[in-house]
Amino acid sequence: MLAGLYALLAFLVALGMERLGIEVSFLRVFSGAVVIDLGLLFFVYVGWRWIWEKVPRLNQWLYPDLNGTWAASIDWVKDGKTGLALGTVSIKQNFFTLSIEMDAPRSESRTIALSVKKDPESARPLLHYIYEVREKYQSPGQNMVYQGAASLVVDVATYDRLSGNYFTSRESGGHFEFRRTL
Repeated sequence: MLAGLYALLAFLVALGMERLGIEVSFLRVFSGAVVIDLGLLFFVYVGWRWIWEKVPRLNQWLYPDLNGTWAASIDWVKDGKTGLALGTVSIKQNFFTLSIEMDAPRSESRTIALSVKKDPESARPLLHYIYEVREKYQSPGQNMVYQGAASLVVDVATYDRLSGNYFTSRESGGHFEFRRTL
């Protein structure tokens, strides 16, 4: 979008300069827009992580880099029964988006919608997300796909731990704890 605005502005400036009798190459103007576009794409998908590594305070000031593999501990409650499941979480993040995928022995889940925020009082990073779960093994009479929602708090001491409560459309709930492994 920024490059598009640059291209429009450059086009208008070039038109104005041409009316004043100053010769301008439109190819040069639009090649500048392409360079800006490519630079922005690089920053959004790759470059921002390099900047976050060089300036770690950006984890505090903006939002932490949560990319990586995480070990999941899932305490669950359903129909009066409780249990613990372990799994692996993969978080993929760029400058504008974040997604969470979880793989556990009996199910796997993926993000449907996710919102990142900072708590207005403590400034702790928060993740609120809605996810879809697909069971790996079909249980007779039960839906193999269901939805859940979770609110996770980021541990600001290390940025290597996420924890919070969840509930599902199957009238179950519990507590997630993710610890970064890579």
